[in-house]
This record gives sequence, structure tokens and C-alpha cells, in this order.
Amino acid sequence: MRHELAISVDGPTASGKTTLAYALAVRMNARVLDTGLTYRAVAYAVSRTRVSPGGRLFEMLRHEPAAPGTRLASPTIVYHQENITDDLWSSEVEQRLRTVSADPAWRHDITEYHHAIVDGHRRMIMVGRDCATTIMTDADCHVFLTATEAIRRERRRAQHRAQPGRAVHVGPPTRLDDTVREHIGRHPDGLVLDTTFLPAVAVLRAVVHHLGARR
Repeated sequence: MRHELAISVDGPTASGKTTLAYALAVRMNARVLDTGLTYRAVAYAVSRTRVSPGGRLFEMLRHEPAAPGTRLASPTIVYHQENITDDLWSSEVEQRLRTVSADPAWRHDITEYHHAIVDGHRRMIMVGRDCATTIMTDADCHVFLTATEAIRRERRRAQHRAQPGRAVHVGPPTRLDDTVREHIGRHPDGLVLDTTFLPAVAVLRAVVHHLGARR
């Protein structure tokens, strides 16, 4: 499908990716696909049933992207006809998540699943890790957000206070983060933003301006 709008948002944990993606979606009437939620859903399934890459997991799993500003303001993850969206932040899922994320076979299956979701929507904002280099390589705008580790740690603590089930750990950017940042920094449609001292509204304004300039 040819997209009317496609934006990728990458960056390390607690850099402001999701906040930006939802603000952009409201501004531009788009859907938000949070790739991290799919990885968590697979980790959830692995922790409870015997599933493996290349199997039929994605026949039983449905990730409905969010449509901020509408009745579908939040994403919905369904597994075996059960809404598991609120169950994706347990310590058990966190432990399995590392294994799933590091498995090339699972990454391949999840990437193919994300391709199918993206192809089903004309206006899509994808947020997560390595979106610009795997799924939305031809996006109208590639954004990479970063911030100091201290600021990201404080943001994650605030998220934990609002949602106690969430992990509080924040580490340095990974090798993958560094690779994606370099890729986006060199891309003609790329924008790298340090959000350490920027409020969310300023980040949104900068991305909207960049997108308008590129068009």
C-alpha cells in the first residue's frame, strides 16, 4: 500500500518516543504502531504457552494500533481472544523479553508481522527501536530522539509511579541505538533530536517543522 503519511520514531528507553508519536498522530490523524508492545506480547505468549518462531503464533495474536483522539486512543493486544494489553509489564514478561529480542528468528517473524500491520493503514507512525532501518525505510520522516541517561532515568521513574508494573531500569544506548542514530543522522529525511532540555511541545514543533520542510 502507498502511504499518505509514514513517520518512524526511534531512540533509547525513555527518550520521549511514545509521547512524540502520540502527539504527531493527533496532529496528523494517523495511527501509532508501538513495536515494543508486539515484542512484549510475544514474550507474554512464550512465558505461558509452547510457541516458537516460524509457528502459528501470529494467527492467535492481534495488535491493533492506537488512533489517538478517537475511541481507539490506546493500542489493543489480543492473544487467544483475550485482551492482554494490561498484562505486558510483568517481571516475567520483562525476563522473556530479553530472550525474544535477541533471537534473530523471532525478530524476523515480528518484523514480517509489523510489515503486514503497516501495509494495512495509509497514515502510520511507527515507534520503537530500529524502525527506520527495518520496516519504515521509505518513511516521509525518520526521527531519532535521545537524552542524557540521568534524564531518561527520571522519566522512567515517573512512568513507574504512574504505572507501578513498569520496569525502572534505564541503561545507556545500545549498539543498535547507535547504529540507527548514525543511519538517521545521514539520511536526507532524518532528524536527530536531543530532548534532554526540550519539553514535549518543543519536540513536536521541531518534528512538524522538519516534516513540512522536507515536503
